[in-house]
Amino acid sequence: MNGAYRPYGAWWPAGGALAAGAALGFVGAATAAAWAGSPPAPGYCWYYTDSSRTKGFWDRCPA
Repeated sequence: MNGAYRPYGAWWPAGGALAAGAALGFVGAATAAAWAGSPPAPGYCWYYTDSSRTKGFWDRCPA
C-alpha cells in the first residue's frame, strides 16, 4: 500500500497530523486494515492524504 509509519522528518507531535496539515483526516485501525494492512502497534490510526483514503501513513491516534 502507499503508506508508511509516520513520515520521515515529521515535526508534529504524535497524533497531530491533522493539526499540522499533513493529512486530510483519519480512520481507526480496524477500518484502515482493509486497504492499509495491519497497524504497526496498538493505538495507531491511518491518516489519509487523499480523498480515496488509500494513501497516507500510520501515526498515533489523537488523544
